[in-house]
Order: sequence, then structure tokens, then C-alpha cells
Amino acid sequence: MSIAPMSMILFGGVTFLAAAFRGVTGFGYALIAALGLLVLPSPAAGIPFILVSDLLLTGFLLLDRGQAAVDWAVAGLLLAMGFAGALCGSLIAAGLDDGTSRVLIAATVFVAACVALVREPPPWLRHRAIGAGIAFVVGVLLAAFAVGGPLIAAWLLAGGRDRRTIKGTLAVFFGAVDALSLAGRAMVGAIDPGVVGLLAAYTAPTLAGFAAGRMLAARLSFDGWRRLASGGLVAVAVAGLIQTAVTLGLSYTPS
Repeated sequence: MSIAPMSMILFGGVTFLAAAFRGVTGFGYALIAALGLLVLPSPAAGIPFILVSDLLLTGFLLLDRGQAAVDWAVAGLLLAMGFAGALCGSLIAAGLDDGTSRVLIAATVFVAACVALVREPPPWLRHRAIGAGIAFVVGVLLAAFAVGGPLIAAWLLAGGRDRRTIKGTLAVFFGAVDALSLAGRAMVGAIDPGVVGLLAAYTAPTLAGFAAGRMLAARLSFDGWRRLASGGLVAVAVAGLIQTAVTLGLSYTPS
């Protein structure tokens, strides 16, 4: 897969910023990194790169004992439904052309960022049946587009779960579903060989961004963390909306 030099620089900057945001907040890598897919020749390599990178960063977060507490009472349900969704998402990914993928990715980023901005999800969202359905949908979205995590976070928050276990539960869910998504994509031939080149070129800046974010997180007050997280999500939502409009404009061909 051949990438123009300017596109390489842009995608490197996006994955660095995305990893830095994940290092500070504990979430949001895929949400931001997906915005960089617009500059790549095909999402078929970019989405697996994001899944691998997100899996790697999740592993680092789980090594931090302060981030690793898991609510296993709900994790089993989420994982079972997430796995089922990931298998379906892999099949969907195999049948999508590049243009359709770009539009759906941008739209998913916008919706996910808007969901992440909701501080107090409605109480009706807390039911287990709704959680199971959300986990399935998120599994589909992660496998097909590498984005969708805020929906699960919203369900956990609505259920009044211990906030000390939410990060760890999310990390386990995303790590396992990311891994199964990659396996499912590989089985149906939905991984472009160009992902190897992307990993070789961008793993270092991704890890550097994550390390920078962790160092910044150690210096931020809670209020500073909240402002950064909220401001970042607003920026992602706006960027996702703009990207959706641009992508639709580029794909529109007058009859």
C-alpha cells in the first residue's frame, strides 16, 4: 500500500494525539485515530492497525493495578454479546467497499463522540437486556469500524457501577473484542496486507504519544482532566461531523 508523504505525516500525527488522549483519559484512542483513516488509501489496512494499537495500549493500562479492577459480574455478559457482535461485524467489513466504509466510519465517530459527552446517562439504560444489546452492537462496530466504545461506557455509568471498576471492565471488554475482531477479519479476508507497513511505521509514534499522555495525566488535577476529556470529545464530535460531510461530498456523483 503506497501512502503519500503528507498523508504519512498526517496519520502519524493523528495516531500520536489519539494515543496521548488515551494515556491521559484512559479512553478514546480508536475514536480519534479513526479520523485519520480519511488520509489513507483504504480503511482495510487502517482499521486493523487501530485494533492492534488499541489492543496494545489496553494491555499497558491493565498492567497498571490502579486501572485494572474489573466488575466480573457484568464483564461475562458483555464479552459474550461482544464476541457475537464482532463475528457479525467481521462479515459486514468483508462486504463493504472503501467509499461506504469511510462514510460509515465518520458517522460512527460523530455519534460515539456525542454519546461520550453525556455525563449522566438516563436510568432506563441500566437494564441488563439493554446492556446485552449494546454490547452486541459495539462488537459489530468495533470489528467493522474500530469505533463504538462510548456506548458501553454509557451503559455502565447508567447502571450505577462502581466507577473504580469501569476502566478495568472496559479495558477487558475492548481488549478481548479487539482480539476477536482481528481474528474474525483474518478469517474472512478483511485485513489488507498493508497493515504490516502501518504497524512498522506508526507503532513507535503511537507508543510515544501514549507515554506522553501518561506523563501529562500524572500532572493534571481532576478538574483539568475533566476539561481536557470534555474538550477533546467536543473536538472529535465536530471533526467527525465535518469528516462525514466531506466524505459524502467526495463520494457524491451527480447523475
